[in-house]
Amino acid sequence: MIDVRFIPTNIKDYQAIVVIDVLRATTTMVTAISNGAQFLVPVETVEQARSYKQDGFLLCGERGGVKPEDFDLGNSPLEYTKDVVENKKLVITTTNGTKALAKAREHSKNIILGAFVNFSKTLEYIKKFNDILFVCSGNDGEESFEDTQVAGAFIEKLVSFRKYELSDSALISLNFWKSIKRPTFTGKHSRVLKTYGFEDDIIFSQQLDIFNTVAIYDADKVIKGE
Repeated sequence: MIDVRFIPTNIKDYQAIVVIDVLRATTTMVTAISNGAQFLVPVETVEQARSYKQDGFLLCGERGGVKPEDFDLGNSPLEYTKDVVENKKLVITTTNGTKALAKAREHSKNIILGAFVNFSKTLEYIKKFNDILFVCSGNDGEESFEDTQVAGAFIEKLVSFRKYELSDSALISLNFWKSIKRPTFTGKHSRVLKTYGFEDDIIFSQQLDIFNTVAIYDADKVIKGE
């Protein structure tokens, strides 16, 4: 069974859950792990993130797309270069993505971060599961044009390997992806990010297979999967 939630509500138990916030949280966390960060701790609030500062963590994230003044890094994947994050411990909070991870963790032992920048490696990792739920983080409680593309792209590849039962939301995602055929980030959140000067983030997040890593959420930490 493959199912999709267009926003992180009504989540049920699944063998594996893929959480998607392609603009930008899951793309950013994949980038950090790929560039050598020890791990990231996703938290829901800015206050929770600040409590990690005394333990030597880099404070990372955003609210409304903007980095809090006292944070070390924002939510741009382009900030998470090897020289900045290698061997570092990071705590991250974002408007949508980290909250979606918190909800998903209650419903599966296998939580995977979904993005385009490590698409093939993630696909290889998740195809072993029989029951997969894709949870799109959405935008402030509304559906995300971009997250849905990522879900549809994964579903297209998964059904080419073997037969899955698809929910209606999975069929919607699949057929939407087939109609556009390539990452096309022109939704509301993309337009907002452009007004903040993050057009390079949008370009980066649309690219396929920059990294050959998979990022999983395990025991409260995002780490590199094996």
